Amino acid sequence: MNIDNSAALHAPMASVLEMILGALPLPEGPLLDVGCGAGHKTALLRSTLNVAGSLVGIDCDREALSAAARGGMWAIAGDAHMLPLRTACCGAAVCLATLGMLHDQRTALRELRRVVRPGGWLVVVTATTAWTFWSVRLRDWIQALLAERERRRVDLLLTTPEPAVDLATLIRDAGWREVRAGAFVIETGDEMSRRVLPLISQNSARQQLTPARLREYDALVADADMELLPLMLVATGW
Repeated sequence: MNIDNSAALHAPMASVLEMILGALPLPEGPLLDVGCGAGHKTALLRSTLNVAGSLVGIDCDREALSAAARGGMWAIAGDAHMLPLRTACCGAAVCLATLGMLHDQRTALRELRRVVRPGGWLVVVTATTAWTFWSVRLRDWIQALLAERERRRVDLLLTTPEPAVDLATLIRDAGWREVRAGAFVIETGDEMSRRVLPLISQNSARQQLTPARLREYDALVADADMELLPLMLVATGW
């Protein structure tokens, strides 16, 4: 489950990232982007988090870093397994579509824990494929449920459903104590019309339902077949 692909950060996923990032407190210090590439995420990070201060990017591709620097990022050549930063120097960190390309993910996550100050947060996004029972009908049904509960939607996006458990465990084992994770199905089709639909842990879904809706949910689950689906996993840690 280490198939990481920057193509997963298409327009539909950007709206999910905006929602999750927008619910986080502003970083108290520089924001670190590990695997920043050419800085294509800079505008999203600055606008969503209102980052007026330093945005630090680290990547091993010097040509890409030159482009990132032109976009206003403090771009540093470095290795995610041994970050060239002092301890507790960053207010928060993001690792978007990068973790799966690293040969030692645990070391990289421990390094992120080292450089982010106490109380700071981490957001990890990675793409993978997994077998899941979430049929199209069930995904559409959950999407409608979320629409009915707009105020609590961010909480429902990160309920650590089964496909996201391994990622949450990996981050927790690296020293991040409060970890929440979500999984999103990336539908096939045209990029602009493609939907990214959240999966929700069964316990969390059942807690939201009236008895009548619970019967609908159980019927959909019972009728669903296992499918191999492309997924986006998102996790936050503190």
